[in-house]
Amino acid sequence: MRKPKRQQRPLTDAQAEEAVKRHNFWRALEMLCTKVGKAKEFRWYIRRRDPDATIGQISEFKRKMVRLLSFNYDVHRRPNPNFSKKLLPSGTPGAEPLSYPPEWREQ
Repeated sequence: MRKPKRQQRPLTDAQAEEAVKRHNFWRALEMLCTKVGKAKEFRWYIRRRDPDATIGQISEFKRKMVRLLSFNYDVHRRPNPNFSKKLLPSGTPGAEPLSYPPEWREQ
């Protein structure tokens, strides 16, 4: 005899909103990495495609990219990143250049 399936509770509005914001954040980070030429590193470290990556490498990459993202995207409200002019690829009409944190200008 088969076991009955567990019924799943529907998401509340707050849970659905948080899921959309979380997805928007990761999509914005992916768009930023693509714009700065770090798409390969994004796949390696964030999407876990590199089995040899150390925790230190992953956390350092995340720290740097999230810091850069915070200068170019509202990480608190997390709106749809597809409408952010700073995250659009460089050749796209209406794309704006990125703003860099002060510690990046010194290097």
